[in-house]
Amino acid sequence: MEVPALTWAIFSTQGEFPKVMQETWGKIFSEWLPASDYELAEAPEISFTGDLSNMNDVYSEIWVAVRKKGKNRNER
Repeated sequence: MEVPALTWAIFSTQGEFPKVMQETWGKIFSEWLPASDYELAEAPEISFTGDLSNMNDVYSEIWVAVRKKGKNRNER
């Protein structure tokens, strides 16, 4: 999948999987996004999950494409 160059908000999590990652997804959309100067850009959301050998301490990242609120869709 080809993804265009965009601005990404990256959220790191570490802890019980999938609980902490699911909580972070919720906070991104219910807390961070409404309070930020950003809105979602049209792009896939990307998540990465590290080593699952210890489900109580898993590192994950969530990448959300964003643009400044009010900017034209073609601007970054």
